[in-house]
Amino acid sequence: MMKQILVFIVFFIGVSLIIVSPLNAQFVDATTWWLIVTPDADALSLSSLDSLVSLLQERGTVPSKHIRRIKGEECTRDGIKVGLDNLAREMGPGDRLIFYFRGFVTKPRRSNSIFFLTYGATSENLADALENRQLNRWFRELSQNRVIAILDSYTRDRNLMAYYANRRMPGTAALISIQRAALSAEDLFAQTLLRALGTDETDLDDNRQTSIEELHTHLTSNLEEDTLRLTEGILLPMGRIEEVILKLSPMLSTVTVPDGASVVLNGQEIGVTPQRFADKLQRGTYTVEVRKLGYLIPPARSVQVEMVQGESINLSWDLESIAVHGSVKASDGIPLEGTMVWIDGTTYEQNPLHLKADGRYQLSANIANFTYQAGRSDKKVLEPGKMYTLRAASDALYHAEANFTLAPHKSTERDLILSKKTWFEVAQMRFDRKAYEEAIAAFQNGIEETIEFPLMSPEFTKLLFDSFSEVVNKVNVQNIAYVVTTAKLADRLNLREESKVYWAQVKLQAAKGSTPHELATKRLRELNFGHQLINIGVLVLFIVVLISGGYAIRRALLRAKT
Repeated sequence: MMKQILVFIVFFIGVSLIIVSPLNAQFVDATTWWLIVTPDADALSLSSLDSLVSLLQERGTVPSKHIRRIKGEECTRDGIKVGLDNLAREMGPGDRLIFYFRGFVTKPRRSNSIFFLTYGATSENLADALENRQLNRWFRELSQNRVIAILDSYTRDRNLMAYYANRRMPGTAALISIQRAALSAEDLFAQTLLRALGTDETDLDDNRQTSIEELHTHLTSNLEEDTLRLTEGILLPMGRIEEVILKLSPMLSTVTVPDGASVVLNGQEIGVTPQRFADKLQRGTYTVEVRKLGYLIPPARSVQVEMVQGESINLSWDLESIAVHGSVKASDGIPLEGTMVWIDGTTYEQNPLHLKADGRYQLSANIANFTYQAGRSDKKVLEPGKMYTLRAASDALYHAEANFTLAPHKSTERDLILSKKTWFEVAQMRFDRKAYEEAIAAFQNGIEETIEFPLMSPEFTKLLFDSFSEVVNKVNVQNIAYVVTTAKLADRLNLREESKVYWAQVKLQAAKGSTPHELATKRLRELNFGHQLINIGVLVLFIVVLISGGYAIRRALLRAKT
């Protein structure tokens, strides 16, 4: 019984490890192999290549067993052949080999071949050197596998241009650096390569893979001191330059149009679009959401991240602006086509929407790219949480309005019903919109029908009085309604002296017995009532003084007689 329990526990632990291990495993580039060949095993080059191996393992996640090195005395023609044969037995179909050679090369005169100086070979004695044609034959023996050659090479040949005549560089693709011998002591190419592969900037198309072409473009476009010196020699890509040198860790990329949307990954906000997320990205399913103030929230997307090095998952959304929309209705006989719809305090006020015959309208809440900041006043956009007034107008006198508060991510629907307004109501509305000349014109239309106008706002009343009084003072106005209106506006502003002047002018110009004449007479009487009381008081006082004086004189006369 105890033995069965022990077997069960071992079996359970084994199954658990099988299930859990893939989930916790790191991303690995299992299809890439490196063969690093270094005939001259000096301390500087070994140090640089040690750093390269660390970078490949950590950043490129190439397994350590996939990185082979042949150096020093082992770096002979036979040693290189044995190394390639061993790889051929271990590599799978479709795998790729990156052959990195760091050493001297030479190109003899009257020959288009390039010779790699293996251990013990010299430019004068090429018996033990490796010709590039031989190396290519060995590469072809790798069958279905692709071979990318990186030549970190130096030469004592004076004529570097002669190397351009060679068109048989090794591999299906190659990045070739051939520099003068003096630079070998500086290990210039290896150091520059390390810096380039250590940054995401070499991945120009953001697909998490650095190709030969991208690496060459990066090196030649960032002409710092080192790369500038490299270009004095030979630095060029050849063959299938789209071949990949380094695969980076998987990346999740999110893009929105317009950008600036918050990115929420599994419920946690990680930044704003355009956003790239690679750090701590693990195998599994991710839920991605984007949110931007002033735009509808698009459906969340679920993506499956596999254990694939060099994988780039790109998600993009075209964000739809929130809007204020609805219909405009009117009584029979009131035309809808041409009705204007706008929102106070926005550019729609100067550029209203002209309604079509179906009565439907839609106003985008994002007149410009939505950039909301608390406390900012920007008439180009609508701010969430702020109350706005939606208006519609048709045929001057027909108007409708509705208030609304904009939600951050939801469109607002409001239906409007047109109703007839008086000219005075229209005038006040236009004044509130700061359309001052239109407001005065509407008020003038109103007093053509009746001078019994309602109370206006104090600011509008002052504007009307200034406008009407200026005209009445300068021009002999024949329309008595304008003078009456000016007098009434003075009354509304409690300007007693100005009111007397204009009511007196009304009384003078209006026909006796007419309504304006009687109105002026009554108003002047009211305005002068205080003076009349004073005059009566003075008269009464005079009479009292007179009577008192007469009484005093009478008493004085009576005393004289006695």
